[in-house]
Amino acid sequence: MKSQYRAIVIGGGVVGASVLYHLAKFGWNDVALIEREVLTAGSSWHAAGGFHALNADPNIAALQAYTIDLLSEVEKESGQSIGMHMTGGISVASAPERWEWLKASYRIFQTM
Repeated sequence: MKSQYRAIVIGGGVVGASVLYHLAKFGWNDVALIEREVLTAGSSWHAAGGFHALNADPNIAALQAYTIDLLSEVEKESGQSIGMHMTGGISVASAPERWEWLKASYRIFQTM
């Protein structure tokens, strides 16, 4: 292990791995990731899917849509299946306020 790096990412969960991936995509090759256990063995391991791009906050919705696209890109780049299955989902409006929220979120989603 070297004694000096341009950047050190602490934590090999989904966020740390993403930071390292994006630094590499930007051409940073003098970086290291430090993880005390196995990669994604912390809180990331049990967050198995359940992602979507329907969100009333346009910034979060864009980030969620980017993540979905990125997972396919990682599969292509690595040549390894990550086992992603886009099964869809359903959102239920149990009250008029929730229905309004769903309509607003869907309008935002359609602009992405």
